[in-house]
Amino acid sequence: MIETQPDLELSVAEAERVLEAWLEAPVVCSEIRRLDGGLVNSVFSLQFDRPPHRAVIKVHGTGSDDLAAEARSLRYLRTETACPVPAVYSQDSSGQLIQHAFLLLEHIPGVCLKNLELDAGERADLDTQLAEILLELHSHKGTTWGDVGSAPSSATWADLFVDRLAEARRYPMIAERMSPQSLELVDAAIAVAPSVLSESGVPTLVHGDVWDGNLIVRSDGGRWRIAGLLDPGAHYADVELELAYLEVFDSRRDALFARYTSRSPLRPGYERRRRFYWLRTALIHVALFGDEFFREYTVRTAKAIVGEA
Repeated sequence: MIETQPDLELSVAEAERVLEAWLEAPVVCSEIRRLDGGLVNSVFSLQFDRPPHRAVIKVHGTGSDDLAAEARSLRYLRTETACPVPAVYSQDSSGQLIQHAFLLLEHIPGVCLKNLELDAGERADLDTQLAEILLELHSHKGTTWGDVGSAPSSATWADLFVDRLAEARRYPMIAERMSPQSLELVDAAIAVAPSVLSESGVPTLVHGDVWDGNLIVRSDGGRWRIAGLLDPGAHYADVELELAYLEVFDSRRDALFARYTSRSPLRPGYERRRRFYWLRTALIHVALFGDEFFREYTVRTAKAIVGEA
């Protein structure tokens, strides 16, 4: 279970050591600004006196390889797809250069979508743009399931995902934050998953964490355009995993699904299968944050699964 560390500090001296190791030249860092939206890692914008003059750094404790995995995802997506993700400048998890693991990234100019108030037309336009990005991304198919760069696996999609669903259920905070009755419902829902998810598509490359907090947009001639997708956990999955994530927590994405399904129709049964993807996402949010909303959403989703069984 990843540990949330959104409040770590980064000194000017540490920032300059990271930048100098990357650029192989002396650097003066003139600004370190904490960025909004770092829910798991601490994220900072850096400004300095050498090209490219701006970068973003994510820092976390040295006991985790998640930043290394993110770096692999970003490099893979930039090499293999047209997905607009930031370039990786450097990454280190050893704690030898600075006290934290870090990931140094290209700065993508723009604003985070979750911080914008848009009218219905602007929102629909961005969702249509996102549909086009995802259609290209999802055109990349694999022969096995799993994370990019991982060893080939003979597991079925149902086996792989149900293992991850069960792993989320075992997070220690789940039992602490949910009632025994709620956990019984969750366990009953997980028991149904193998049979329902046995019908899967082909292994499809997905971003793995597409939501408004990971979308950078910028205004161009009076129109908002998507400039970047952040924080990927790229892997080969049933594409419905990504599509369901776009609708999790009762989100409405009518324009996105209209454009997407006009070229890649949903398979029959998607409305039932998506609930299992929602359940895992809900459990992770309960474990990480514990809000009442996430607990209630978990129970509601598990109850719907059991009721359909």
